[in-house]
Amino acid sequence: MLERRSALASALQLGGRDGADGSRRIRLGERRGWSLLQIAAFAGRSAELERAVSPLLGAGLPVRVGVVGSAGTRQLLKVGPAEYWILGAEGDGLAAGLEKAIDPAIGALTRLSHSRSRILVEGESARQLLAKGIPIDFHPEVFRVGQFALTGLHHTPILLLRAGEDRYEIFALRSFALAIWEWLADAALPLGYEIRD
Repeated sequence: MLERRSALASALQLGGRDGADGSRRIRLGERRGWSLLQIAAFAGRSAELERAVSPLLGAGLPVRVGVVGSAGTRQLLKVGPAEYWILGAEGDGLAAGLEKAIDPAIGALTRLSHSRSRILVEGESARQLLAKGIPIDFHPEVFRVGQFALTGLHHTPILLLRAGEDRYEIFALRSFALAIWEWLADAALPLGYEIRD
């Protein structure tokens, strides 16, 4: 099996930079060891898809776009009218079970782990940094912990997840991950940043 190499491997080695006041108020990094599956129902087959996958997930599928659901250690995200992302641990075996459970007449499973990079942005100034380039309201009462937005950064589509009080995760297409990283590092220069590898 081929080794999965990070699209950000070279950038992660560069180290951080001090901000204008000598501090480093942002932490940038990449999360590894995860799996991303997308399941989708064909038109009019959403209920059948949910009946097929719920026993494997141990939970029903989310009903709203933008709010993260949970199924044990997995996170469930509704990303379209009948499309869902399932975030879990790498190699947890769920994909094989879902492939057997989803009848090709009702929907499809797509493995997305290798097509995405998961970039971390953490720190007391993370919201300030992201607001420079992402057109959403970052007020803590509007974009809450456990919510996500399908949006864009640097002319690139991303999924932004608020994973903690001062922690955000950006899911970017692998081919654009380095451009997103470089934008973040450049925008963080006045604040200072360190690299979490």
